[in-house]
Amino acid sequence: MIDLPKITLAHSGKQHSYLTALSLLELGFLNHFYTSSYVKNLNFQKFINNNVSYFQKRFIDGLYGDKVCSNWRFEFKEIFLRKLFGKTTIAQNAVYQRDVKFDNFLSKIISNENSNIFWGFQGSCLNTLKSAKNNKFTTIVELATAHVTEAKKILGEEQKLYPEWADSIDNLIFPYEYEKRLVEEPHIADWVFSASNFTKQSLINDGISEEKIKFLPLCFNTSAIEAGDDFKYIENRKLKVLYCGTITQRKGIKYLLDAFKSIVKNSAELHIIGNIQGSGDEFRKYSDLYTYTPGIPQNQLFKIYKNYDILVLPTIFEGFGLVIPEAMKAGLPVITTNHSFGYEIINHRNNGSIVPIRDYKTLGEEILYYASLNNDIFNKMRNEAILTADNFSRNSFRERINVLINNICQNA
Repeated sequence: MIDLPKITLAHSGKQHSYLTALSLLELGFLNHFYTSSYVKNLNFQKFINNNVSYFQKRFIDGLYGDKVCSNWRFEFKEIFLRKLFGKTTIAQNAVYQRDVKFDNFLSKIISNENSNIFWGFQGSCLNTLKSAKNNKFTTIVELATAHVTEAKKILGEEQKLYPEWADSIDNLIFPYEYEKRLVEEPHIADWVFSASNFTKQSLINDGISEEKIKFLPLCFNTSAIEAGDDFKYIENRKLKVLYCGTITQRKGIKYLLDAFKSIVKNSAELHIIGNIQGSGDEFRKYSDLYTYTPGIPQNQLFKIYKNYDILVLPTIFEGFGLVIPEAMKAGLPVITTNHSFGYEIINHRNNGSIVPIRDYKTLGEEILYYASLNNDIFNKMRNEAILTADNFSRNSFRERINVLINNICQNA
């Protein structure tokens, strides 16, 4: 009998690492999952599901018990500052501090892990990668967004183009030491997991060998998303356009707003859901163009995707853009750019559309194209979007991990 790989997974934030940990557990690969804030007690999880919506973001069903090592002390400061100041530089600096402290802690104990693979996430694993390699672990770093060098280049251009939106751009300015670790981690690791070809190309541009980059798109709970009616009537009414995510120029929010300036109001209406990055001063200048809702819990979002017709994400810089397949699962064709995972799954005007970054005129034209569709064509596109999204279920994700880890073990 071949021994199963034993993996120590570590990520100081929440993001999608919970689903990765659960998949590894189901495969029998997970030794321990280290994270900063996780509710690991099953009874407490049940209590929260019934009584406290906020902490539902701090666990997922099926992942609990001693294999989860939760370290809340690293995240208290960030939680407090986000509540006090929102998505601002002050709160973001707390994230960087959290990552570094978490990494320093884990680097000191990784040698005690009875594992043969260490899997970390960008920004929070530099020293642990070094310690793990010294202890003969095979090492993996996963990137949630494209490489920092590419981020500074693209987002730096954006800052110069529209300095008035600069305070809304995240992933651009980092403390020196933190930026250094973002650069070094994929060079040090034996393998790099990339969620999209955009991320992969950003790694190659920084000198990372293509041979050590492995493709691992994200997943989501496809069964939790409610789809709309089997047949949707869009003729003789306004097209309901959804933008969902952080309100930031990194995601091209200004270009979407500029596109809507030229759209006749009886053709389409814009609905924006998400928390505001920075002051929000520029965003509010366009308030007559949209209906705004602050960020809502994911389980609530999964229920309301179906209330809209299309999703638009005109992103400038995105590692993946999980909102894309999520919305598609609810039957929303998606308009996005080639700086996201959408470029790899969208067949133009079949299940969505791809537009150039920063091209608000083409973006506006594409929105109007959807507003002009008849019911039959639109519903064919909805069905294609749903079929596309089914490729990113938890089962598919688990199988991709299984193949990747076995391949890595064979090449160890």
